[in-house]
Amino acid sequence: MPLPEKYLRQQIEGRRLAEREARRDTRLAWFRALGEIVFWTLAGLGCIGLAFHTFDIQLGKVYWWLGLVVWIVGVSTATVSAYRRGQERGDW
Repeated sequence: MPLPEKYLRQQIEGRRLAEREARRDTRLAWFRALGEIVFWTLAGLGCIGLAFHTFDIQLGKVYWWLGLVVWIVGVSTATVSAYRRGQERGDW
């Protein structure tokens, strides 16, 4: 037995709103991940920049390697955490 038109329209509208919310949540998650990646990249580049503003070679190498570690570990962590949050939400 088919559903009455009234209930069918209610279901369609409810699912349309749910899909809109799901897309919004996914878009916000992408922007959050992008923001985290930009933050860690800039933090790493800031540490690397300190290496160019010191006259001590050893301290410059420390800043250089610290910047690389902050950059790579931060971006990797942001990417993995975004993937895990997406799995929990059911995006993939």
